[in-house]
Amino acid sequence: MASEFSLIETYFKPLSSIPTILSNSDIQIGIGDDGAVLTPLPNHQLVVVTDTSIEDIHFPKQTPPFSIAWKSLAVNLSDLAAMGANPAFYSLALSLPENLNNDAWLSEFARGLKTLADQYQLPLIGGDTTRSSVLSITITANGWVESNQAILRSGAKEGDAIFVSSSVGGGLGMGGLGLQSIFKSLPASFTLNQPEKYHQKLNEPQPRIELGLALKGIANSAIDISDGLLADIKHILQSSGLSAELNYADIPLTKEVLDYSQAAEQSLFPIICGDDYELCFTVPAEKMPQVVQLEKLLNLKLTHIGKVLSGASNSIKINGLDNEKNLQEEGFKHF
Repeated sequence: MASEFSLIETYFKPLSSIPTILSNSDIQIGIGDDGAVLTPLPNHQLVVVTDTSIEDIHFPKQTPPFSIAWKSLAVNLSDLAAMGANPAFYSLALSLPENLNNDAWLSEFARGLKTLADQYQLPLIGGDTTRSSVLSITITANGWVESNQAILRSGAKEGDAIFVSSSVGGGLGMGGLGLQSIFKSLPASFTLNQPEKYHQKLNEPQPRIELGLALKGIANSAIDISDGLLADIKHILQSSGLSAELNYADIPLTKEVLDYSQAAEQSLFPIICGDDYELCFTVPAEKMPQVVQLEKLLNLKLTHIGKVLSGASNSIKINGLDNEKNLQEEGFKHF
């Protein structure tokens, strides 16, 4: 069992040596002192996001340590992506049960962080480790955005087209279906033929950083839909004081997700299950051709699923669904 300082020195200090993608942002002092010392980029603002992941709340206990680390970092990067921020550095607070304080677990956990962080040249600059009865990971990620260029939830305009991202050949609800598969909560009439594909969507989501950066100057508003499309698009509507209309048939879904929803008699499942680390964004009509160009450039599916309307803030109509359902309470609940 490693002590706090040997644990940091062995597994986490090596993660601080990644060179930053933005060379003008000078990390003068990182891990090894009481705090990190950084020089801000000129004419930029710092975007700061924090997420906590707790065993058996945000990930099943049997999740591999590589995937736990990857996802704990990815959920933060997804928030940075939604605001059009370029990832710069992150800190880690790790609360670790004694039975996980061993080389096998810690090596894989550190490898998961490094594998994703390397994609964005993202150094670990500090944090904390402590003993705990339950595994808990809190990551604070920081990103730079040009002054006054951050994409906000509050920027949607009446008439905006609503888009959602997904992988080519993929769709919403894949992570949620992966979770149902792990917990063996599938209807007897339904068979998931490629569960590993859905488990990977759940455990190792790919944050849409490149999309978020490209949407600056195109999107009026954006949000990460990790709590579910329905819940998160309502945050845009509430912040912008508008309503919306969605077309259920246009929402990108795999055949397996659609079949599961029908077999489980949960038509709302793909838009309320959460664990979709995709972006929902709104775009004025004149800029829709630019979204088509981005789709080809980034090799993503960017699907037009609805429209922003005037009317009661937070009101939403979903064509193709039974709108008598109570849509107000749907989505992942943190409490």
